Order: sequence, then structure tokens, then C-alpha cells
Amino acid sequence: MAAKREKGCKNLVYVVAEVTNDAVEGLGVAEDGILMASPRVCSMSERILLVDYENIQAVDLQTLPTDVMVRFVLGGKQGKLPSELAIHAHAMGDRFAYVRILSVERNACDFCIAFYLGEFLRHNPKAECVILSKDKKGFDPLVRHLTAERGLNVRRVSAQKEAFPGDHAPALENNFERLTTLLKKEKALPRKRKGLEGKVKSWFQQLSAEERSELTQRLFHDGFVSESDKSLTFVSARFRGA
Repeated sequence: MAAKREKGCKNLVYVVAEVTNDAVEGLGVAEDGILMASPRVCSMSERILLVDYENIQAVDLQTLPTDVMVRFVLGGKQGKLPSELAIHAHAMGDRFAYVRILSVERNACDFCIAFYLGEFLRHNPKAECVILSKDKKGFDPLVRHLTAERGLNVRRVSAQKEAFPGDHAPALENNFERLTTLLKKEKALPRKRKGLEGKVKSWFQQLSAEERSELTQRLFHDGFVSESDKSLTFVSARFRGA
């Protein structure tokens, strides 16, 4: 049994962080090597986001409210998390954990999410639980039952920005601050709008096209960038004050 726990912890460092053993603190290890937060850890938070990562990969952990706990469920074909996401996950400490489903059978992730949702609600019956997945047929009947018959606070959303809408404005603000910081570090700024849009897309791959467009437009609206004859001019004074 101990050998399996050790193997599971090594897998966590490889998949979640690849940085330090501190990443395993606060996470439970099942006997089969699957990793997920223990109920003791879950009871510390009143809000949780359960991510069907096989279904949706557009997740930005940095923009989530700081009191939200996050649980990823990976499909059998997903070997590890992207490096940037793994770094952000590691920074969240025991607010983040994941489980990888070894099976590639249909609906395997859905059943797993339903299980961990029930486990969390057993310890936090008044918690706000959000499932991030586009699978309406799989989750909506469960959500309707839990809300109508059991009076629980459970929702399914198709995009992260819908998960905690009251906290969406601060998240956008954080993204814009990050954008201006990244631009200040650039040695060669883009000369054309298309080049700027390419930068924004590469830096914010987790955002939707609409959200990236909002960030780009705000640069012009707030006076960080101006455009004349299809050429861009970056206002250095605005970046110094950013």
C-alpha cells in the first residue's frame, strides 16, 4: 500500500508541477494511485469548481477568486497538464488537485465528477459547486435533481467566465495588468494590429476570442496604443504609469 502512495505522489509532481515536492501537500492519494483532495481539505472552502478537462481546456487558474477550490478531472488520453497551467496549479497549493481517469470509455469523466461532487457536498452541504463542462445531457439532469429535490447550490457552466460572474470584473482587470506588464518587457513591440493580436493570443490562450479582443481594444481605449495608417504607436508614458 505504501508503495502505491509513493508512486502516486511522484505522478503528482510530474503532472501537476514538476517543480517541488511541496505540490503534494494537502492532497489525498487513493489506493489505485489516483490523486484527489481529501474531504478534510475540501471542508476548508465553500466554493468549488469541478473541471471536466477532457471536455474543456480553456481554464485560467490565475483569474479565479482566491476562495475557490479547483478539482480537475483528466481523461485517459490526457497525460499531463500544460506547463503554464501546471505552474499556476502549483501556486494554488491545496486549493488545487486533480484526478486522472485511466479508462477512455464514454462518460467515464462524467461519473467521476459526479462522485467527487457528492463527496464534497457531503462535507459542505451549503457550498456553491460549479461544474465546468459543455456536456449538458450528462450533467444537467443531475444538477436539476440536486437543486430542485435536495436544495443544493450546484450549477453547470460551459465557460469559465460563467462560473463566478460576480468576480468576472476583477479577473479581467488582472488579465489587463498582466498584458501591460508583458508588453513592457517586450524588446520589439508589434508594429501592426495583427501582430499585437497574435501576442495577446499567445499569452492568453486560455481566454476566448471575445475576451482577448476586449483586452486588445482596452489598450487603445485607455491610451496605451494608438493606430495611424494601420501602424501602431505604443505610448511609453502610459506603460510607466501602469
